[in-house]
Amino acid sequence: MVARFRTTLPNRLIVRTYATRGALLWVATRAILIAIFLRGGFDPFQLSAAAMGGVVLLSVVVCFLETYRRHERALLGNLAVRPVTLIVLFATPALLGEVAIRIVRLVIA
Repeated sequence: MVARFRTTLPNRLIVRTYATRGALLWVATRAILIAIFLRGGFDPFQLSAAAMGGVVLLSVVVCFLETYRRHERALLGNLAVRPVTLIVLFATPALLGEVAIRIVRLVIA
């Protein structure tokens, strides 16, 4: 017997809500990191690829903490939204933002 897995996205409302939350929390995380880097005397826009990955990972962790703070895990479980789907929804805006920053930095330099 062959196991079949459904790989569909959840409802558009859920996708829009959590992708928007991911984008807003990425902006907040990035703003805090910019302030920390400036305070330390570093260029906050000249990050290595590994540091960019760390920023995306930190943003995803902050998004998960916000989801747990709001006690939404039971609701998402009842709506069959898996944590892997949430990781994708939270990481996509952060990854796109980091790539956009890198592209702008390369064009300006």
